[in-house]
Amino acid sequence: MTQNAAFGLDPEIEAFIEKTGRHYPENAATLDAAGQRRVYDQMCAAFDLPVPDGLAIHDELIHAGAGRPAIPIRVYVPDQARANTLILYMHGGGFVVGGLESHHGVCGELSAAAGCALVSVDYRLAPEHSHPAQIEDCLTIFRHFCSTYDRIIVAGDSAGANLAAALCVATLDKPRKPDGAVLIYPALGGDQLDLPSYSAMADAPMLTTEDVHLYHRLWHGGSEVLGDALSAPLLATDLTGHPPTAIFSAAVDPLCDDGAAYAERLGQAGTMARCHTEAGLVHGYLRARRTSRKAEASFERICGAVRGLTTSVTLPS
Repeated sequence: MTQNAAFGLDPEIEAFIEKTGRHYPENAATLDAAGQRRVYDQMCAAFDLPVPDGLAIHDELIHAGAGRPAIPIRVYVPDQARANTLILYMHGGGFVVGGLESHHGVCGELSAAAGCALVSVDYRLAPEHSHPAQIEDCLTIFRHFCSTYDRIIVAGDSAGANLAAALCVATLDKPRKPDGAVLIYPALGGDQLDLPSYSAMADAPMLTTEDVHLYHRLWHGGSEVLGDALSAPLLATDLTGHPPTAIFSAAVDPLCDDGAAYAERLGQAGTMARCHTEAGLVHGYLRARRTSRKAEASFERICGAVRGLTTSVTLPS
């Protein structure tokens, strides 16, 4: 993570980057998995916010089938939650770090804002578990709740946004698929298409292009696997039937162009999709949602997108 005045970031985002750096050293991506998780959890704890009042919260273990460990989930249910509607949230962290605690505040706020239940998925992490373990776990949880909820919206940030999109791709030809998707600074495989942001934002603060490749190798057992639509949804040959999708990309992020490219592909396939490229924001800005006015405004748009998709097939303008 490199702070660079050339990116023209405002003082609030500069302060967010500086605080992150105090808890997340520049060489964090080169630590072993245990070391990365330790510093990531410490960093997320430094930005902890209490969840809104009026939420019932409990943890569960969901059976995943023979030979696979049970999948931990955390369930958030607001008072007077709208019946039959669920948000399925996949956390970010490069498929290597993160879990139920790192995104606890975000999930609580999204559940309260949408007025419906939310399930956070603690999917298996790399490098101990390579792709496709992560999407397998998310699909298991999705199928588990299909008989309980009539409407399921999938959402996630960064690696979690990848998994939300991959879940949509994996169910394109299935009778039951998500009813909408909200993707926050998603990693969708644009590096394999040489999208310009991977060069223009190669040394962006919070996430570099080198970091993206490193996490990709960790996720795929030490190599960079190319051409797999379940790890790079932008490479799917046909996205017909994909649910309506709201995408929020950070402008100062090597992943920036993935969002717009995916929205364009979805539009070509006849899907309602919209990408918001958030000017002056960096990867991971959800943690700055109460200290940066720009991040707060984007989070309000994200909440609006979730509300719109949980109540009808609408996207924010």
